[in-house]
Amino acid sequence: MTERIEVRLCTADDLEALGRREPHPNARYAQGHFDRQQEGDYFFAIALRDGQELGTSVLDCRADNLLQPELKSLWVYPESRRQGAARALTRFLEQQAIELGFEEIFLRVDPQNAAAIPMYISLDYTPTGDHKLTTYEYVDGLGNTHSREEMDAIYRKSLRLLH
Repeated sequence: MTERIEVRLCTADDLEALGRREPHPNARYAQGHFDRQQEGDYFFAIALRDGQELGTSVLDCRADNLLQPELKSLWVYPESRRQGAARALTRFLEQQAIELGFEEIFLRVDPQNAAAIPMYISLDYTPTGDHKLTTYEYVDGLGNTHSREEMDAIYRKSLRLLH
């Protein structure tokens, strides 16, 4: 029998293991998410099965975020995909949004992301027809930080029926 997926907010104790899974040792994405979580209105969640990390995601409720609240940075490790981790992470963060009083939730996705879009639709997110130019920062194999712009599609989900 497969162990149930546990989802909880990340702690400082998770950072070392998450850092080992990043594309480059200097990327420090997990540390950045954790630091923002410490500032408030930002929730960095981790999915685990039997103590093993399956993936992470974020709920951004900060006042300066144009989409509020926004589900973002959903990442399930390749060997853990199609096992329910994305659904568990999403449901956990949606519950956080409900507890904060939000009635809807948003996300951005690259319209060319053929794997993510069907998953989001299966989780009851629908395209709004709106798009937003997003600048993403990433760290290359040499540890250099770069940015790229992408026109993302905006998806929305009502949380009213989940209350």
